[in-house]
Amino acid sequence: MKTKTKMIALVLTSMTILSIAMLPAISAKTTSLEVSYNQAQFQWRASAAEIGDWTYSYTEYETLSDFKLTGNVLHMDWEYSPDVEDLEGQSTVYVYNKKADLWIEKEGQVSYKYEPGYGDYQIVNFYRGYMEFNGEPSEESFVHGVAYQWVYLIAPEDADTALLPPYAEWDEKVGMWLVGFSIYLWDPTAPETPYDIEFPDPFIEPVPANNYNPLEL
Repeated sequence: MKTKTKMIALVLTSMTILSIAMLPAISAKTTSLEVSYNQAQFQWRASAAEIGDWTYSYTEYETLSDFKLTGNVLHMDWEYSPDVEDLEGQSTVYVYNKKADLWIEKEGQVSYKYEPGYGDYQIVNFYRGYMEFNGEPSEESFVHGVAYQWVYLIAPEDADTALLPPYAEWDEKVGMWLVGFSIYLWDPTAPETPYDIEFPDPFIEPVPANNYNPLEL
């Protein structure tokens, strides 16, 4: 269950089975599926420039995700390239929302260390987004997907800035240093007209986590 993301230097919960007295618990069937798609990414990293514009982007990259479908929940893992250390929380779930007819990601956090980019500091990623299928999830029914990624470095506000990426921004709401932000867009094939996404102004934050698609992409 992995989603592969292409980055420069550089997404499971358990189903609760409700049992009724004197009746056996019934678990939903689990189905594995693989979805191939075209990925576009728009990325800002504090190691490259001040916040306010993308530092790297691409619009055509063929990749895939492995999912497990259990009832109205899609399980998958975030995967990082280059490899990172002490990776935790990479499992995530998308839960079907009947009103929106979308599989909306349950906001969570992924943490790791990537010393070539951030030294010995722990990094936390916040993710938000959704997957859209035309009916039951499958590779054939996949329509579109979006993921928003915020990258934070865990260090005190008074940390030695010489040890931080040069354009790191202190975030009062989150209480960490913002060092990156990305938007991923997924489609069955590359759109005829390539995406042209402007850097969000005002900048959107991962908290409060009450909007799975703040830029309506």
